[in-house]
Amino acid sequence: MLTRDGEIVPIPGEKILHTSRPRVALEISTPRELQIAEPFSLKCDNGIAYITNERVIYLPARPSENFKSFFTPVLNFQDTHVHSSWIGPWSWGGVVRPVPGGGIPMHIPRIDVKFIFRDGGHSDFQTKYEWLKERLHHAQELGLMPGQNLEPPPPYDAAPPESAAGPSGNVSASAESRNQPPQPAPDEPPPDYVEAQTQAVAMRYEERMREEAERQ
Repeated sequence: MLTRDGEIVPIPGEKILHTSRPRVALEISTPRELQIAEPFSLKCDNGIAYITNERVIYLPARPSENFKSFFTPVLNFQDTHVHSSWIGPWSWGGVVRPVPGGGIPMHIPRIDVKFIFRDGGHSDFQTKYEWLKERLHHAQELGLMPGQNLEPPPPYDAAPPESAAGPSGNVSASAESRNQPPQPAPDEPPPDYVEAQTQAVAMRYEERMREEAERQ
């Protein structure tokens, strides 16, 4: 998750899309309705929140043995909302399902997570999150149709059988092929075409998403 210098270790293909202002506080607590035997709570007064194309990440300004970082996949947040206060800073948060290594015990089915923006910036954070969530949902919908080809498969020919050794064998094979009727075009895509097509669509989508993020 972190390097020795406290920097984020990105997962393959991960890009940071938004970095909050300093002095963001984090509050994590077990929902009251769960009533579990070992509730969990955590508070950090100072840190920075990040949104990448994969995760929401929080790094405390002063990591400790008990708390070094928090992260969760973007779509793991549910019921996200902004909360205003008459006498305090704005906050943003939601309900999160714990993931391995994310900083929350796995025995808890869900947890309340709240970011408190002491120096402002909650609106920018929410806007970027909602923008990304919408696009990830769209990409997820495309992924639910792995067998659908968005482009027609390229034509291909099966490998011809090996001809007999020697010049005479080559001439004989050529003459025989001229006398045979043309083979019909295959009615199915080449081997591994669907997988390659899906990967190409995903790469184009990620590239377009990064370009839109840079323009904002």
